[in-house]
Amino acid sequence: MLRLFTLLLALTIASAANAQTADAVSVRDHGAIGDGVTDDTAAFEATIDAAADMGGYVYVPSGEYRVTRPLTLEGIGMTGPAVGAWPADIDALPAILPMHHDGPAVHLLAGGSVQGLDITYDWQGGEPEDGPPAILISGIGCLVRDMRIRYAWDGILTDGMHNVGRLNIQDVFMVSVRNVGVRVTGTWDVPALRNIEVWNMGPVPRPLEQGIGFHLGKNDLIRVTDCFAFAMGTGFLIEDEIEGLEIEGGTWGVLTGCSTDYCPVGVHVRGGNTVSISGGTFWEHGQSLIVDGEEARVRLTGAELKSNGAPAVEVRAADHVVITGCSLIRNMEGYDAPAVVWSGGRLVLQGNMIEARGAGVVIEEGRGAGLIQGNLISCQDGQAIVVDTGLEPAISVNGNQVMDIPPPPVENTED
Repeated sequence: MLRLFTLLLALTIASAANAQTADAVSVRDHGAIGDGVTDDTAAFEATIDAAADMGGYVYVPSGEYRVTRPLTLEGIGMTGPAVGAWPADIDALPAILPMHHDGPAVHLLAGGSVQGLDITYDWQGGEPEDGPPAILISGIGCLVRDMRIRYAWDGILTDGMHNVGRLNIQDVFMVSVRNVGVRVTGTWDVPALRNIEVWNMGPVPRPLEQGIGFHLGKNDLIRVTDCFAFAMGTGFLIEDEIEGLEIEGGTWGVLTGCSTDYCPVGVHVRGGNTVSISGGTFWEHGQSLIVDGEEARVRLTGAELKSNGAPAVEVRAADHVVITGCSLIRNMEGYDAPAVVWSGGRLVLQGNMIEARGAGVVIEEGRGAGLIQGNLISCQDGQAIVVDTGLEPAISVNGNQVMDIPPPPVENTED
């Protein structure tokens, strides 16, 4: 009985695999060479048309394919072979080599998808120039998965003019994207970004202030999980107006388990956005979190925010900011910035570990009502909490435990 079941299972799997293979239209069958020299654009376009006619999908075998025009996918997918490795540090994927700079490498319209491919730009040893994204998205229900993008000016962008609801981007590794890694705006229904890494320390130098890892505009309950930005000017920029785009409106969404490193600014919430951030580490050369919007609502819990030359947290304006159960650290020597600066909006700072070389929390003129309670504050060369008590409205400061930063351990010089 077990042998019969095993046989039936094997036949079922084989049948499904054959059906999937039957739906695939290979670019090689339409003349693509994949030698990294030949222009394979026409072969890709013919394959896309053929796959659309038969209700199948475009299959890209291993190779390097030069293209000189955008590849447009609507209601159809393009995929490389299934691989058993995360395409980060190895060349395990078929490569698309865009040779044009007047449009994206891949343009996804409604129902378009791309997966299992590498998109690599060649700038002949120089810096990437101002140009189009590797992937442009202009329709609903699009999928980008299991991709690597290298040396692009922009990585994956929505066009800022169309509804791109139900967008799903996951398992993407980006190397040296100079301007924006991922920009999502115009989603009227729950998009998802999962396990996306944006690294910007490539083979050529670049000013550290440049670039945005993740740029979020008008989004309806966007879910961002396990995403990471390294050495971008701003790791996560969330704002309700993006210059040059038609669509306006704030983000409503969550960031879960996301992190940044080596950025001047980790997370910047600008304008009327509603964001919940849970977990993650944000280790920056400048500031870990900036909130600057009179209608901004930001909740942060269970995260570590560690900055070097500027405050870890700065609340300039907000409807409210609630920070609980976090580590807020600004203890690098040689700088006199506090861990937290609060100059506008309402703030709840409760149950956090706060460390600073200068002051712990500085409360400036212009802030609203707030609560600073139950925090453990370690500070050196400054007061734990600095506030002008004559300012209105009043705040509640109570139950905070203050202690000095312990001195460094003394080395044992005994034989």
